[in-house]
Amino acid sequence: MNGNTEKKELKKTYLQSYQALGFSIKTLEVLINRMKEEQRQTMSVLAAQSGTNQPDAEMTDVFTRLRKQLVEKNLICSAIVKKVECMDCEIEKNILLLKYISGYTWEEISEITNYSLRQVYNIHNLALKHFPM
Repeated sequence: MNGNTEKKELKKTYLQSYQALGFSIKTLEVLINRMKEEQRQTMSVLAAQSGTNQPDAEMTDVFTRLRKQLVEKNLICSAIVKKVECMDCEIEKNILLLKYISGYTWEEISEITNYSLRQVYNIHNLALKHFPM
């Protein structure tokens, strides 16, 4: 692979990470919400039994770590979107947003933009060249 191809693949991998991060974010949110509910139920039982409702230190540590991961992943997603949005060419920007952020297929992007599939591929290649890393 030459340098340009490697750079293009690196950019594609970076952009593709948005979708995986989105899945991770949703998973973390579900975990955090489930743990909050379990903690609430546990706290109610403890308060009724012993008159105390202090949160478990270990549980608090887990919440802190999960929230930190959630913030980090959200920051990376925001950075990806900002890099795409700062591009000069609107159609290049839109194709990257549709493909990597919204998750559309090439065929769907072709229909949305009213460009042929070949034109979409060509614009995508130009967009990757212009994408700031």
